[in-house]
Amino acid sequence: MSDRRPLATIPYGTFSERAHARAAADCQVIKAQLELTYRCNLHCRHCYTDPYNDSAWFPRELTLAEIYRLLGEMREIGIVWLNLTGGDIFMRPDFFDIYEAAAGHGFLLQLYTNGTLFTRAIVERLQTRPPFSIDISCHSVDESQFDWFTQVPGSYRAFRRGVELLQAGGLPFSLKTKLMNWNAGEIEQLRQFTEAAGQPFGYTTSLSPRLNGDCSSLHYRIDPNTVRRLPANQETAPDSGECDRHTPLLPPSHDRLFRCGCGTDTIHINAWGELSTCTFQYETRVSLREHSLSDGIEQVFAATRGLAYQGESACRTCAVHTFCDKQPTQARWESGHPESPIPYACDIAVARASRAVPITPIHPLRAGSCP
Repeated sequence: MSDRRPLATIPYGTFSERAHARAAADCQVIKAQLELTYRCNLHCRHCYTDPYNDSAWFPRELTLAEIYRLLGEMREIGIVWLNLTGGDIFMRPDFFDIYEAAAGHGFLLQLYTNGTLFTRAIVERLQTRPPFSIDISCHSVDESQFDWFTQVPGSYRAFRRGVELLQAGGLPFSLKTKLMNWNAGEIEQLRQFTEAAGQPFGYTTSLSPRLNGDCSSLHYRIDPNTVRRLPANQETAPDSGECDRHTPLLPPSHDRLFRCGCGTDTIHINAWGELSTCTFQYETRVSLREHSLSDGIEQVFAATRGLAYQGESACRTCAVHTFCDKQPTQARWESGHPESPIPYACDIAVARASRAVPITPIHPLRAGSCP
């Protein structure tokens, strides 16, 4: 008779809570996002990576050998969750070489994809070593609108086929919806479609400039007055490690430029091997082609934590800052300086706060504190 005992199991929520508590106590990085490529078969009108979705840029991307090295270093420092994203991850011909290596290291793998490139062969291969989750962008349930937004005819049908393949294959997936000025009127249809696929519905509204500083993607921002009318209980936490929102209307307790989780337990590595604390943090980056991962983290985290407001920006005393999507890099690209308020972000923060608290919040740019 074997004296082996089965391993004890705990609910995922308990495991996650303990892992994050331990990481906070030990100042340990446990989450990583790795952009495998900027290549994509679509050209979505809001996409921040699309300027580099061109063959001229592809040679700059990390090689397979470089990615293998980084995966090993991630395991050494204790990464638990690894998000593979793009572009679209399935545009890399060596995707499954990367995936198998990452799975072999034991990471909880999260895949971000537009969902249009799934085939039966891809699904069957993922079934042999299923990822922890697959997140798919769901822009619209109207074929003509979807194809207009992606600028690729037939993309809606490919998206629907991908969802059906994942359902039939029993793989874990979720649908992500970003509400914009052109699809906000579909919210009820999007909710019905998502729930019919067996998933809880949620949405985000934040848009960011493109990675080359082009702000044309912001033309699709949702109107703040529309946000006031949206169901607050369906708005989910933003992507890319941004902080959760809270309800108290209090000014910041510190002058740090980054008020979210930047510089705590998460790292981001772009397709060119540049390390930062999140996707849209371009104030401080380190090349992992020139530095080890541990050295890069030490440099980037110290620099990020050291950045503080120096001028008399309205952001320094803003009481609705926990409802705000402002990112310093976005402020620099859009308003000219990382400390500057983003008027649109202020409007959205006030709209969200007004849904969450019983008093009327004061608009930060109308309180006499704007520089």
